[in-house]
Amino acid sequence: MLKTIKIAQLEISILFYSPVAWLVLVIFMVQSGMGFFNMLQGVQEALLMGSHMGDLTFTAFPGVSGLFAKITETLYLYIPLLSMGLMSRETSSGSIKLLLSSPVKISEIILGKYLAIVSYGFILILILAVYSLIGVIAIKDADITLILSGLIGLFLLTCTYSAIGLFMSSLTSYQVVAAISTLAVFAVLRFVGGIGQEINFVRDLTYFLSISGRADDMLKGLITTKDVLYFIIIIVLFISLCILRLQAGREAKPWRVQVGKYVLLLVISLMLGYISSRPSLIAYLDMTATKSRTLTQNSQDVAKKIVGPLTITTYVNLLDQDVYSGLPAARNSDLDMFAEYRRFIPGLTMKYVYYYDATDLQNNRNMIYQGNIKGLSIKQVAEKVADNMGLDLDDFMPPAEIRKIIDLSKENNTFVRVLSYNGKTSKLRLYNEMKRFPEEAEITAAIKRLVVTPPKIGFITGNNERSIDKTGDRNYQVIINDRTARQSLINQGFDAQNSDINNQAIPRDINVLVLADPTIALTDAAVQKIKNYVDAGGDMLITAEPGRQQIINPLLKYLGVQLMNGMLVAPSKNETPDMVYATIADQAALIDPVFGRLHQNHSFVAMQGVAAIAFEQQNKFHINTLLESAPSGWNKTGKTDLTSTEVTYDAAAGDQKGSFPVAAALSRMINSRQQKIIVSGDADLMSNLALKAPKGYNLTYSQLLFKWFCNGEFPVDVSRFATTDDTLQIKRKQLSTFKLVFLAIVPALIVALGAFILIGRKRK
Repeated sequence: MLKTIKIAQLEISILFYSPVAWLVLVIFMVQSGMGFFNMLQGVQEALLMGSHMGDLTFTAFPGVSGLFAKITETLYLYIPLLSMGLMSRETSSGSIKLLLSSPVKISEIILGKYLAIVSYGFILILILAVYSLIGVIAIKDADITLILSGLIGLFLLTCTYSAIGLFMSSLTSYQVVAAISTLAVFAVLRFVGGIGQEINFVRDLTYFLSISGRADDMLKGLITTKDVLYFIIIIVLFISLCILRLQAGREAKPWRVQVGKYVLLLVISLMLGYISSRPSLIAYLDMTATKSRTLTQNSQDVAKKIVGPLTITTYVNLLDQDVYSGLPAARNSDLDMFAEYRRFIPGLTMKYVYYYDATDLQNNRNMIYQGNIKGLSIKQVAEKVADNMGLDLDDFMPPAEIRKIIDLSKENNTFVRVLSYNGKTSKLRLYNEMKRFPEEAEITAAIKRLVVTPPKIGFITGNNERSIDKTGDRNYQVIINDRTARQSLINQGFDAQNSDINNQAIPRDINVLVLADPTIALTDAAVQKIKNYVDAGGDMLITAEPGRQQIINPLLKYLGVQLMNGMLVAPSKNETPDMVYATIADQAALIDPVFGRLHQNHSFVAMQGVAAIAFEQQNKFHINTLLESAPSGWNKTGKTDLTSTEVTYDAAAGDQKGSFPVAAALSRMINSRQQKIIVSGDADLMSNLALKAPKGYNLTYSQLLFKWFCNGEFPVDVSRFATTDDTLQIKRKQLSTFKLVFLAIVPALIVALGAFILIGRKRK
């Protein structure tokens, strides 16, 4: 051990007796500091201009323009400059013979030199630590453990680069060749992850060898045994290769024995890497202050209810535009989406089924890339697509075969995952959004449906109500039944079904009944069915529009609520007079805390065409105002020109000024449970048009309505505590001072110190 340390000390002295080491220090400090301080100045300017920025620690360090993220892009360029002479210098000068003939073990020589280069790398990390300290001083409530995790990841990355550089230096007597070869190995390790991705075992091995993005989790605050062991295995591998390389020059053994050692070492490394990356053997340490790299507590609670195997089967259609997302080449990135869940669900397994089918071949969106397919059968089109993509059609089930297993016609044969557990199933889909893949809220909801009875929404039909299946502007397809919309309730854990009130009994298994703006008067029999449902304690949502008072009021009278005659209007230069921006009422928190949070955030709901609601407290229900109009508007009973932005108040015609309830919540205890009913004077607030072109918090409000109905079970709350590192504690002048010191004064002192040592060395 002493010999190793002495060799390390000698090698460090040699490093600092050359200008390269000093230049690298200065360049590294200036380059990293320049980006860091410029980024902080940009954040400071944004804050001064009134922008709200949260999680500043993440922004300043692992974020896209953060210190750690930028360093990983250039760190690999510094190491070859330092490591290129470690062994090649000994070979070119002939001193290698003296080393090999000295009473020093080869392992001590290699470890001593490696310790020297790692010590230098530690100095680079110390420079980053100084900048990190400045970040802690500058950022209010900075996440120190997140920064520490990033520094650990960068140090392990530096150690790995150093081991590779040391080995490459042992292969040649030319330092430039050693540096170029080191860069070449870095490039190989970056791109090896894309090799053999179509073959299961090969895919796992090459993915393990890839160094690309290996430190990303650590930079973002998550330390895993998989990543730590990767760095250790690669370091040991290249140090061992270096030792074997020198031993080969000292020992005269057959080439088969020499090659056998290399092969055995490589096989052992790959096997250890393969085993250490098995999901069930990975341990995790979330270093973030808010545990943002771990599932939220609600998701963990759901995951803990899964006991035994949970199977996620991904159905990949060759004729679907998202086929690339499910191909073997994308397997590892696809599996990473569920990595957080594997921590808490050991029995989670992933399966993939490949097929080709189309419900409407001619109008399939993916077919626009396939040229003219007129007159071709599904198989002929599939052959053409497979040939264009370089795939084997035999790997894909034909339509007749896949239809025996599962009917995907309702999913339009698109990319879908089916979760199976204890005989229950649920689905995960892709969405027509910038972020196409499901995230924690959707995944947890799909899993939760397997361990609880999912809430079912029943929609009354038969009187021209809003439809949950049609895409027209007035309908409710987007909020309820749109498979391609992330926020649609069927993707948030709910089930929905239609019920013809005129020909069917109201289903007993529904959790909430919705009467959505009927335009035809309900029959007495239909009204009686609804009354019986209410008397039995059933929950209900009723939405209506101005002008439908005569249709809906007979039913509402039974509940103690009425829609007032007329329509609410609001003066505005930019909107038509029927546009009312309703606010969450003060008493909304009494209904449920979720509505209270909306009130605290000053959220509003855009209602275009809304009738005021009148009610008096009575013995049947306790009634609270949920939404109310602004006091600057009024209830207009006469005709209004909705094409004009001008509207006048006419008291003589019966107009009434003031704030009016536009949504009311009714509740009572019945059958040992709380019955919940919502009455809304506007039906458009959750229509397709209102949600596709939002003007308010209509989507959030609509989801919270159904969350209230199902006692908070769905949608699953995956919100986290807000971070408090949302401002900078130093002023512009102080930041400029830091910048001057660390980008000019300290580098100048380092250059002066290096010059002093080098000149003194030369004189001696």
